[in-house]
Amino acid sequence: MIIQGTSITKPLALSTHTVVVGSGSGGGVAAYHVAAAGFDTIVVEEGGYHVASEFNQREEDMYPMLYRNGGQQMTSDGIINVAQGSCYGGGTVINTSDCVPIPGEVLAHWQRIVGTKDVTEASLEDSYKRVREHLNVRPNRKGILNRNNLLLMETAGKLGWKAGVMESNRKGCVGSGYCLLGCAYDGRLGTNLTYLPWAIEKGASVYVDVRCDRLERLGGSKYRVHCTAVERGTRKARLPLTIECERVVLAAGSIHTPAILQRSGFDSGLPQLGKNLTLQPQLGVLGVFDDSQQIVPWRGAPQSVDVSEFDHNTPEHGLGGFRFEGIGGVIGPVVVAIPAFGRELKRYASLMRHTSVSLLLVPDQPSGEVSYQWTDDGRVVPKIDYIMAEEWKQRLREGMRKLGRLLFEAGAKEVIFGNQVFPALSNPDQLAKVDQFPIAPGYSSFTSAHNQGTCRMGLTAATSVVDQDLKVHGLDNVYVMDGSVMPTSASTHVMIPIMVMADRAVHRMLEK
Repeated sequence: MIIQGTSITKPLALSTHTVVVGSGSGGGVAAYHVAAAGFDTIVVEEGGYHVASEFNQREEDMYPMLYRNGGQQMTSDGIINVAQGSCYGGGTVINTSDCVPIPGEVLAHWQRIVGTKDVTEASLEDSYKRVREHLNVRPNRKGILNRNNLLLMETAGKLGWKAGVMESNRKGCVGSGYCLLGCAYDGRLGTNLTYLPWAIEKGASVYVDVRCDRLERLGGSKYRVHCTAVERGTRKARLPLTIECERVVLAAGSIHTPAILQRSGFDSGLPQLGKNLTLQPQLGVLGVFDDSQQIVPWRGAPQSVDVSEFDHNTPEHGLGGFRFEGIGGVIGPVVVAIPAFGRELKRYASLMRHTSVSLLLVPDQPSGEVSYQWTDDGRVVPKIDYIMAEEWKQRLREGMRKLGRLLFEAGAKEVIFGNQVFPALSNPDQLAKVDQFPIAPGYSSFTSAHNQGTCRMGLTAATSVVDQDLKVHGLDNVYVMDGSVMPTSASTHVMIPIMVMADRAVHRMLEK
């Protein structure tokens, strides 16, 4: 059963066995398996419930409908846009469907730095099998590969660089290209089409337009979850809603799960709460080709090909190096990234059919933290502080040189990096100028879609927030099952890692 906020007309006091906060990658997986095990389950989701017929492929409508803060959540210095889904299905509704596992070297790195010896490729094997089957994970089929992605793969082959077709959870994809704005064709198997409906079939109730504010510990190991029914769109508080339960699974994401724990008063024994944030900032790179190249980057499956030649994952450092992927589907962010104004900007906009749009993905080490304030009506205002390490900047610039070389080799007449003052380059000899690429507020523009780490997994409360089973240290029956549990960047795309970690944790939880 789905209960929409508009149908809540008075304060409610509910009870259940398990409350799941958030309906995205982790929350959806947890809700289904808990409900399937026979436990009364309530899911609360601050965003609204929307279906394919509402996804009109218009940026001005879809960002406010499907994204946190209308897609305008930023780091405190304004350099990085921190994108988060906020709707029934969470980030699985607005991602690009890429299904990438956690590399073995990363799991080995976690063992070295936080001692998580139980989290291994072998211990995750059954979870990978279940998740992949549930999501129909397959390589992207040839018919939806667009020119924007294929030119990366073809040119990488000429250069002798490793590249290939990525796996995704698409099924029935028509290649519209609007993945980031919600699929109007239900061609992507997010939790909105899989785990959540399955949980409802098993008896779970999903309350949308309902924000979780804090947890109150009752006698023994029971809790009262304090929530607020909010107005859709504005998120203004409408009515209070409480749920008494025996178990809580927090899956509100790396930015907001720590806020719930902090406001509940559970932060005093968890010094790492809100810290160890990774964002994996991504830089947009454009290649402008002549009129003979019909690229049309907004059609076909975005991010369906990756150039992974420069991935560098080791047990000593975890995820490293950098990779390239073709993006597309939305024009607004692309035009904003172009360092031009007036007539010149209009000229570039007129060349969009002949422009390739790529992302340079550069994994990072934990270098940020989130702190919070609350408004009078209970809304949380996160402050996302993040430092780009010098070593990361060096890898970024090396990646810019390599991707620029690839685009010129592919025939680009100009290469543009997302920066308001760094000029377009017109030949490969100019790539040396990348050393002067300014990374500063008001100049550079980065995007983060893979925020992780603020409730990191580990062995003790002094060094982590949750244990190897994702239970919060010092609390009975409170778990975290979202990207915040990752000790460092888990993978270049985190939907599958979050789902797999949640699947493992919920099965271990149910076994106990």
